[in-house]
Formats: sequence, structure tokens, C-alpha cells
Amino acid sequence: MHRFRIAALADPQSLPRITGFFGQRGLVPATVAVQTGDGAMRLRIDVPGLDDGAAAVIASKLGALFAVTDVAMSDGVPPE
Repeated sequence: MHRFRIAALADPQSLPRITGFFGQRGLVPATVAVQTGDGAMRLRIDVPGLDDGAAAVIASKLGALFAVTDVAMSDGVPPE
């Protein structure tokens, strides 16, 4: 399980753009959690079945999305 922690502007298109990124790659997250406040949005997305290389590429590409300000990724996260 890989966990992506994503910070983004709380723009109306940010959430579908970020979650759609996974769907376009045929990935179904186990968990999607979103918090908003002060014009920002923080997401935690847990994705099973990725190898470390694919997860690193996804984290890099997420960071290039419009309105995304930061991406952190960790591996070996137990499912909640």
C-alpha cells in the first residue's frame, strides 16, 4: 500500500483532477480523505498494488498538476 499526501489549492477542479488522475490509470484507491481550510485542500490517498517505481512516477506526475502545491509519498502503509 502506498500513501500519497497531497496539498493543493481548494479550487473546484482540484479534487476531480487529482482523483481522476488515478482513475485514468486504472487504479482504485483504498482510501481517499480530504480536508479543506484557508483556501487549501489536503488529501490522503492510499493505493494498493503499486510497485515502488510506479508509485514514485505517480507522485512526480501528481506534483505537476495545476493547483497541486506539494506531494509526499510513503510505502508499506497498512490499510485502515
